[in-house]
Amino acid sequence: MNIYEIARKAGVSTATVSRVLNDSPKVSEKTREKIHKLMKEENYLPSAYARGLSGTPAKTIGILTIDIRDQYFASVIHSLEQELSLFQYNVILCNTGGELDDQRNYIELLLQKKMEALILVGSVFKNPQLKGIISRVAEKIPMIIVNEKVEGDNIYSIICDEGQGIKDAVLELYKNDHREFVYIQAGDTYSAKRKMKGFLDAGKDVCGLITENRILEVETDLQSAHKIVKKILSMNPRPSAIICGEDLTALGIMQELTKQGYTIPGDFSVTGFNNSIYSECATPPLTTIDSQSSAMGLAAARLTLDLLGGRKVPSLSRISTEMVIRESTR
Repeated sequence: MNIYEIARKAGVSTATVSRVLNDSPKVSEKTREKIHKLMKEENYLPSAYARGLSGTPAKTIGILTIDIRDQYFASVIHSLEQELSLFQYNVILCNTGGELDDQRNYIELLLQKKMEALILVGSVFKNPQLKGIISRVAEKIPMIIVNEKVEGDNIYSIICDEGQGIKDAVLELYKNDHREFVYIQAGDTYSAKRKMKGFLDAGKDVCGLITENRILEVETDLQSAHKIVKKILSMNPRPSAIICGEDLTALGIMQELTKQGYTIPGDFSVTGFNNSIYSECATPPLTTIDSQSSAMGLAAARLTLDLLGGRKVPSLSRISTEMVIRESTR
């Protein structure tokens, strides 16, 4: 049973049924009761599309992310969607992938769908080649960027202080007598670069023990993490503390070190980033930096609601990380 069949049986237009679903005062009480009775008899469940047929614009917000499979993005978006739904907003989610043309096309597509606001999740959307279209969209509706600072009129950013999180990890291990560090950078996003800067900034507080030659780069997958262990073991002096920009990277490194007979944290202390499920399932459980993904999503949702409610909000909001100490560090 759909809205067209309900309208046909009730002898009214689909727009009239939609007005009833939206509690419009433009429907007589007699017609309203007739339609409600029919919907109950037919066990009809209205869709967001059916509610919008009356001509009243649907309360819809677009969300774009590069890869919904990523645990961090998924957690942010889940928190976002849950909060927005409490205020009867519909969400359209687009998974853009990493191609610039796809990202641009999805933004254009959502703009055509008459969104009330557009939320971009991930630092990849800071790409200078997207600046023009983001500015153009912001002329029409608010743009909210999660985990990246993008400047412009009607553009609002929420960022996690990831660099400070990495710096905190270094200083915590330094306090526990570690003196040789290596940082494993996963990927080449703006987020990854902020984390790397945090590692280098920590060097200013630990007597110059940290330099750029103590940074190794990997892809964000287990196989790359396994392979980087050979380089870590060949470093002179060999690091006792391995700081990773992602939990998955840290997990892969711990697997390979254990396979080669090393102990954690006996021979190496290892830290991750994001406080994902990987960190809890690792052996031993992984010390990590909690990037507050749920809090980021909630903050983005509330900022969006404030904007649409006509309230003033800051163009930039920051959320602090928290170090979660488990058994992979000594």
